[in-house]
Amino acid sequence: MSLVDPCRCPLCGQANGCAVAAANPAAGKSGTDCWCRAVTVPAALQDRVPAPARGTACLCPDCVRSSGARGAHRTRDPGGREAILLRTDRGDEALVAQDGAQVLHYRCRGRDVLWTASRPEHRPQKPVRGGVPLVFPWFGDHPTNRALPAHGFARASTWRLRAASAAPAASFTLDADAASLALWPHRFAMRLDVALDTALRLQWTITNTDTTTWTAEVALHTYFAVGEVAEAVVHGLQGVPHTEHAAAPEPAWDQAAPLRFRAETDRIFQGVPARLRLEAGALRRTIELETAGAPSAIVWNPWPAKTARLPQMAADDWRHFVCIESAAVRERALQLAPGQSHQLELVIAAREPE
Repeated sequence: MSLVDPCRCPLCGQANGCAVAAANPAAGKSGTDCWCRAVTVPAALQDRVPAPARGTACLCPDCVRSSGARGAHRTRDPGGREAILLRTDRGDEALVAQDGAQVLHYRCRGRDVLWTASRPEHRPQKPVRGGVPLVFPWFGDHPTNRALPAHGFARASTWRLRAASAAPAASFTLDADAASLALWPHRFAMRLDVALDTALRLQWTITNTDTTTWTAEVALHTYFAVGEVAEAVVHGLQGVPHTEHAAAPEPAWDQAAPLRFRAETDRIFQGVPARLRLEAGALRRTIELETAGAPSAIVWNPWPAKTARLPQMAADDWRHFVCIESAAVRERALQLAPGQSHQLELVIAAREPE
């Protein structure tokens, strides 16, 4: 299923002025309400909307105005869940779902910097495979109970929108509650600040609000679009200590050379530098990553065998993305005393030829 942009016309793909011109409220109540209820869409126009976009792509004047304006605007994601659209003056945009506070897309000059699986599921309290899911309080499978959700519960929780501005920027919060305490018996408070200017900026603040010290793993599980994985190169991890967790990894590689992808890759690096660079040769794009408070990095691509077992993935999806996760995991996991906070920051800047 293709990703439907909720703030663009499902008929022409532009700023949906054509649809709004036809969806005149003066037409009366003979049609169907748009999913955000701002206007009634005449039946003749509704019949022209492609089936995958019905109930998802917006035809309303309010959303038309927000889709072209700088700032942060309330909208819906392709599954109809509450979301915030951030948009800059030059038209770059990021869509953030309140479910999981997950950045679903980041578009620079109209091109996707982040990757989304071919069969995404935008369901309530479910992470989408793609974008930037939030991992907390454990990374991967739970260390003692495989029945608990992989990568913890933050990415499947509904976060609260605390602020949105014309900057464009938005802040989301999540606190411990009965549901989280049933999975992980510790109290916490978290805030994710997302800002968009010439880059996408994420700042994740995690606070121990309990009465005892606790340990947690955290990661920004970022999926990057690379076009063709065989042409992707990661710079900055040469010589950095790591462990390989792939089931069928590359048998040997030059650890002093930039990282390339020739087999299933699932490497956890510890003590990583603050700056990394991803070259996506097939897209003629360079992505610069700058982090703070992220001593770990996980570089992952599932290759075909594992892809076949993963939900939301088509058979050849592995060819088109790599994950570089900014994290604090395993021996570099967070250990926070009562009242102590930690900030994990990530800046993603995409550079393309003029």
